Amino acid sequence: MSPARSLPPARSVRRPGWFGRTARYAAAAAVVGGVAWLAAARWWSGRHVEDVLTAAAAVGDFDILVTDKGELESAESVQVMCEIEGGGKITTILAEGTQVKKGDVVARFDTDALQKGINEQEVKWEQAEGKVKAAASELEVQRNKAESEVAKAKLALTLAEIDLEAYLKGEYQVELDKRKGTLEIGKKELKEAEDNLEFTRGLVKKGFAQLEQVRVMELTHEGKRYAVQQQEADLRVFVEYAKKRKVTELDAKAKEAVRDLERTEKSQAAATEKAKNEVTATRKTADLEKRQFERLKEQLNKCEVKAPGDGIVIYFKRPWDESSRIRPGAQVFFQQPIFNLPDLGRMNVKMKIHESVVKRVRPGLTATMKLDALPGKFLHGKVVSVATLAQGDDWRGAGVKEYETIVSIAELPKDAGLRPGMSSEVKILAKTVPNALTVPVQSVTEARGKHICYVVAGGGVERREVTIGDGNDQLVQILDGLAAGERVALDARSRAAAELGTPDPSPPAGAKGDKAAK
Repeated sequence: MSPARSLPPARSVRRPGWFGRTARYAAAAAVVGGVAWLAAARWWSGRHVEDVLTAAAAVGDFDILVTDKGELESAESVQVMCEIEGGGKITTILAEGTQVKKGDVVARFDTDALQKGINEQEVKWEQAEGKVKAAASELEVQRNKAESEVAKAKLALTLAEIDLEAYLKGEYQVELDKRKGTLEIGKKELKEAEDNLEFTRGLVKKGFAQLEQVRVMELTHEGKRYAVQQQEADLRVFVEYAKKRKVTELDAKAKEAVRDLERTEKSQAAATEKAKNEVTATRKTADLEKRQFERLKEQLNKCEVKAPGDGIVIYFKRPWDESSRIRPGAQVFFQQPIFNLPDLGRMNVKMKIHESVVKRVRPGLTATMKLDALPGKFLHGKVVSVATLAQGDDWRGAGVKEYETIVSIAELPKDAGLRPGMSSEVKILAKTVPNALTVPVQSVTEARGKHICYVVAGGGVERREVTIGDGNDQLVQILDGLAAGERVALDARSRAAAELGTPDPSPPAGAKGDKAAK
């Protein structure tokens, strides 16, 4: 009996989803040949061991790799955005990929609309300055008016206080003395009239005067007595009422003068403050108009977009939106990216890791890269970051979730001519399982919830249950059920299908829940 043929275990790594594609192809083939399953079962039973393709279970370090395609990008890139408020239309730009130096003009915007805005804003600024001057003049006028009005109110108060004091200390006493003097004179005249009347009456009794003379004296006496009564009443009214009324009137005028002074001071102060506020408001308005004018002039300077450093020009674009491409005549909005200046001396590889294997990848893992631009040369680096959130599906996503991952490149070749966007195949070493017992994935399948393989021993093929561990699309780790050196058949799925009398029941066994790594 000739020894069974064997294949060396393959360790190359492919993209995720290989198992799924293999399963679909195998299932399709099984459907086509499903009608012949009885014949297949008879054929397996009569097949010779030497015709079975086998491989040996081997022990060694088992590398779990995650492999995918990526693109080069600069580790440090300066992004230049449109700084023209309201955006603008590009008139001229340099060709993409042009090597530029710091200060070189990369693009120019149309300045017609902006220049018109500057002219209009200059007129607004000059008008605002005119209002400031007018408000300042009004403030000076109001201050003079306030001084005059307050001075008038103070004078009125002073005069009212003088009138009150003059009446109490001068006019009243003079008027009182005048009335008292008049009363005293009247009383003396009344006394003289009484004496003359009595004397005349004595003469009449003696016969020296006529009775008519007595009557004349009596009339004179009555007139003097009436006059004295009037003077006494006038003095009493003056003392008791006239003084009180006059003092009350003058005191009220003095108090009203005080209130009028307060009202005048407050009203004029308010008017002056209003004039000041008007000056402040017009000044602020003028300053705003000036700043807007200066801002527009600065915007005019920004119509020339200059390179902030040395590098090559890469224009902004959205892959799904052709209208977003930066070109002459394109309308660019404020803060829209225009171009990037990548640092070609420091490069990374940006790749997208499928959700089925992203849990294996973490920052710090080593990686090997093969660039299409450098055939036959391998670069080395490390995983820098793994996105926390998956990128959302776009219209082409078909439900695929991928996580953006950045891998650094150590010792980038000088003068290699590498450019952002170049393709690279990246292999990330997720982990190494030491002294792992592995077999090819074709030798293990799943049937009725258990993993099985077919061991070639003793001139026959033995069905055996095994426990699997980590794996990829080439090898799977065996934790229990096999020993090193034992040979296993590489057609486990077909054998299991023949035994069960059904088409291939399941895809090849790989890693556990996430199938195999890339």
